[in-house]
Amino acid sequence: MAEQTGLHTKFMRETDVPDVYDEVALVASISPPQLQRDVVEVDNLNPDDDIKKKLLGLIDAGEMTITLNFDPEEEGHQDLEDDFNDGVEHNYRIEFPFDEEVYESAGYYDITGIVTGFAPQEIAASDVMQAEVTISVTAKPEYTPAVEIEE
Repeated sequence: MAEQTGLHTKFMRETDVPDVYDEVALVASISPPQLQRDVVEVDNLNPDDDIKKKLLGLIDAGEMTITLNFDPEEEGHQDLEDDFNDGVEHNYRIEFPFDEEVYESAGYYDITGIVTGFAPQEIAASDVMQAEVTISVTAKPEYTPAVEIEE
């Protein structure tokens, strides 16, 4: 896949039917999770070469943020607010744009997390109303590549 913009990227939420996702409308931007691995430092008064020993620690899957052009009547926005109020894990997906002449389906990241923030932003006469949704990621995101059309 060549370089491309984020235009036509979709943010999706799993429905009550497993592995069936609905697109959340009016998404302005997505900040995907930034995974980081902890490092555990080992104290030693006499280390080899005076180098501090470090051990690999756990991976923190981080958070992701979705900015919505907020419509309180939009079902996907209501679902995300319900996810915040329910406080339980849910499955989400970032689906990337694809060329329908080359691929039969898009590549995507499946993300499991808990909505930890649902924040309508400042409302002004000359700006689009927005809400920022924060999802704390609770499992390693899984990438599924786009499927090429077989000839």
